[in-house]
Amino acid sequence: MAPIALSAADYEARSFESPDGKLPYRLLKPANFDAAKKYPLVVLLHGAGERGDDNKAQLKWGGGLFTDAVAQEKYPAFVLVPQCPKDRKWVEIDWSSPQPVAPEDPGTTQKLLLSVIDSVQKEFPVDADRVYLTGLSMGGYGTWDLITRHPGKWAAAAPICGGGDKSKAAAAKSVPVWAFHGSADGVVKPERSREMVEALKAAGAPVAYTEYAGIAHDSWSSAFSEPNFLAWMFAQQRGTPAKMDLATSALTALAMPATEVFPGAGPLQVGDWFKKLWLNKRVEFSRNKDREKGAIVFLGDSITQGWSSAQKDFASRKIANRGISGDTSRGVRYRLKEDVLDLNPMAVSILIGTNDLALGATPEQVVDNIKAIIAELQKQNPAVPIILNRVMPRGGENDFPARIGKLNGLIDALAAAGKNITVCDTFGIFNDGTGKCKKEEFPDMLHPNGAGYAKWKTALEEALAKLKL
Repeated sequence: MAPIALSAADYEARSFESPDGKLPYRLLKPANFDAAKKYPLVVLLHGAGERGDDNKAQLKWGGGLFTDAVAQEKYPAFVLVPQCPKDRKWVEIDWSSPQPVAPEDPGTTQKLLLSVIDSVQKEFPVDADRVYLTGLSMGGYGTWDLITRHPGKWAAAAPICGGGDKSKAAAAKSVPVWAFHGSADGVVKPERSREMVEALKAAGAPVAYTEYAGIAHDSWSSAFSEPNFLAWMFAQQRGTPAKMDLATSALTALAMPATEVFPGAGPLQVGDWFKKLWLNKRVEFSRNKDREKGAIVFLGDSITQGWSSAQKDFASRKIANRGISGDTSRGVRYRLKEDVLDLNPMAVSILIGTNDLALGATPEQVVDNIKAIIAELQKQNPAVPIILNRVMPRGGENDFPARIGKLNGLIDALAAAGKNITVCDTFGIFNDGTGKCKKEEFPDMLHPNGAGYAKWKTALEEALAKLKL
């Protein structure tokens, strides 16, 4: 049977009322629901920005994870997404405190939430040994608090960018936990998760922690993108030994490593802005990997990343844009396997070097890295067609034209000595006659506008034709 694709609309709008108050919630039923079977239940707690009473906003983050057709097929489950009232919290704890203290009374909202969970378990065939809890930001605080107050209720928990009372953490030592946070989170500092994780470790608990370098408060985007997130969660069962081998991050492997790890020679971007962009783009690339296999890969820096219409412009071909703004030839060389080789590309178009030169690299260093990139591509597929784009003219320092000219000469020589390699003259078509670009095509004297990309498209079409693509 083919997987059934669901959407946010498949979360049924419901409401729970008791003498304590009212709590709206959404409930997703398993695809191909069979009332004779028992299913896991996932409880997803949203953050502060989604509070209210519209019974919609709480699906903004994470809801789509469970409507994915593949997830529905592999992990059929009930998914409960309640909505916290405005000006309330899942636990009435002080978020701003450097040492959060759990209140004796968690508040009305948490009591209502527990009642909603109980009511769903009574109404539907829920496997009580497979009730899972996850939450982000305010929901992360709620997750930490609930597993310490009611540890016997949960088969596993995944708190994201939250925190809690570390003095109470040991109470949750029976609950398998995989926690997440961003190292650059200025809203909820990563120390909040680190402290809870360390307290659990000290208690001998089954706990794993993933911290995303350079990521700010929205670490849930990375956490929910982890290939093992659902596999780990649904592998846990209350009353059985924790299975923590799956609590390993695939995405941290995509983060920017220490500079000494990069192969080759030459400069690298090292700013926090770049580390965050590097991870975000590579996470995006990882998500798209399966559907972009066999594509023509456009590999490069901001000039490539900025070509947002590339797939539309080459509508008859499958295009995978692998540009990261600010990147250098060493950076491209490092990320080649996951971002390019794993796609088994039909062909690769490379434009790299302008950032290298701006950061002080020699043309020889750049071309040595490009040569190494070509060697890896041809090691995987000796017949892979490769397009080397000449470094485009730019504004800026007066010696750029000479250095770009030297680099392009080395690129030409590299192409002439290789097989299945052609050059795209992305210098000559933009040269204003003095070795610089034209303002009408490069408004900031570095990045092409629509007219510039149209001209590059024409030149690339000619190069693709030479390669019979």
